[in-house]
Amino acid sequence: MTEKLTAARDARLRFYRHIDAGSPWIGSRASLRPRDAEQFPGDGLPAALARALCERSALPAKELFEATETFELVRKRVRGAAVADLCCGHGLAGLLFAIFEREVQKVLLIDRERPASADVLLDAADEVAPWAREKIQWRVEQLKRMELPEGTGVIAVHACGLRTDAAMELAIGARGAFAALPCCRPHRLHPAPESLKNALGADVAIDVHRTYALEAAGYRVKWQEIAEGITPMRRVISAVRARS
Repeated sequence: MTEKLTAARDARLRFYRHIDAGSPWIGSRASLRPRDAEQFPGDGLPAALARALCERSALPAKELFEATETFELVRKRVRGAAVADLCCGHGLAGLLFAIFEREVQKVLLIDRERPASADVLLDAADEVAPWAREKIQWRVEQLKRMELPEGTGVIAVHACGLRTDAAMELAIGARGAFAALPCCRPHRLHPAPESLKNALGADVAIDVHRTYALEAAGYRVKWQEIAEGITPMRRVISAVRARS
């Protein structure tokens, strides 16, 4: 137990590797502030982006680290010519693909409404990564009415409830890679078997059910986790089509 606690204290985030994964700050719902910019020293692009976000108080610390840590886990699996960030909110997860992945030529940011924070984030990106803007296409659209071009990779960071499943179905329909950080799993409404919900707990059972659905559709699936201090709903599910 002592060794585990020591390891947790010594752990670092994956994207911002200088930041302690045990720091309470990484899970803060308070907006980033200009003075937080000093937490991101250096000349690198990740630090410059974080400072630009801090200067604009663009989003809570928690949401910065949810997006960047999920991105770092799945970027190599999801990247392709086109990536869609579904139920994107401010769109940071998709924006990271536009900024850091040269292979990605188009990023679709899709949600049922476009929050004011989305433009704040785009302004921050313009400051440090002006090439990203031309890749971005914002769409205000409902998931149930959506179609994606074939091969589009899909990412869904905290798409609530059954929206994660809808995003997964869209990825399967487009024959694209898929990654999600699920949240707010609908314990009663989800079609996962009740026997699994009772035996494994509903959260695990629902993600097992999603995994079976992806594998049945010809995908290879991986489970990973982001730091617990960011969010207790930290399981990342990613899937790529198996080679025939």
